[in-house]
Amino acid sequence: MNKTLLALAVLAALAVPAAAGGSLGLDQSFGTDDYQSTKIKASADVNDTWAVMPWYTRYKTNFTNGTYNDYGLRVTEATGPLSVGFQGSILPEVNRYQQGAFGADLTYSFHPGGSRHGHKMTGPDSGGDRATGVGLTAADFGVAGNGIIHSDDSASKSYHVLEGDFSAFGGLRFLYTDLSAYVTKSAYTKNIDTSAPRPAPYLNIYGVGAIEQGYPDVGYDLRLKWLLLPLIHPYISYAHTTFHLGESPSNALEFGGTVSLGMLNIKAAYEHYSQSGVKDRNYMVLGASLNFGG
Repeated sequence: MNKTLLALAVLAALAVPAAAGGSLGLDQSFGTDDYQSTKIKASADVNDTWAVMPWYTRYKTNFTNGTYNDYGLRVTEATGPLSVGFQGSILPEVNRYQQGAFGADLTYSFHPGGSRHGHKMTGPDSGGDRATGVGLTAADFGVAGNGIIHSDDSASKSYHVLEGDFSAFGGLRFLYTDLSAYVTKSAYTKNIDTSAPRPAPYLNIYGVGAIEQGYPDVGYDLRLKWLLLPLIHPYISYAHTTFHLGESPSNALEFGGTVSLGMLNIKAAYEHYSQSGVKDRNYMVLGASLNFGG
């Protein structure tokens, strides 16, 4: 573990208990082509409405020619059923590629409750074991806009392009079942198919646990989660993405579950990623998070 990773973990651990509420989580993934990634996420309440959420991702495979380190920070404000989020991240140069990202989102929750710390059914604040909402029914709906600045020096001339991702998402709980969907359309300031020297080496796809490669066009994710059991909450997710540069569409199917033990949530998942023209990839994810108040 490098010094940056250790410092982030220590600062987050110190900040979370001091706040009115917060969380600290770690996910470890491994898979095909010696894939390895570590994700650390934390959140801490600033006051009754504002929260800050730093994150760090470390990723490498046997073909990345280095290790990617992504540093990000998210700030949210929640008042009643409305929540607004702002975020940014920096990916320093590896193998002559680097990127910076920024974005904002708006979520409206019917029957809001629980915590702001990753407990929505879908969208940027999803991912916790408990979905927001009280009782047997709840719903989350929202929109998001994100920008990614790609810088690629792999060719004879430096290449820079701005990607805009425009998303809509919604989640519905009925009795003991959560059903959610997330749709994204990407646009670019240049014609990717005629100008990009290679697929982007670092790509986060919503609904796909592993880091992938490419310039996406359209993608959607469908997720079904069951809350019937008192402690164990299994889920299934399917994500489909189309790409530029002649890359075939991808399909990702994930099976997993979370176990809620009071403050402690444990996650385990298996993901199968397929794309015509390249070999199928398989990933395993193990994770744990601590929730403090909120």
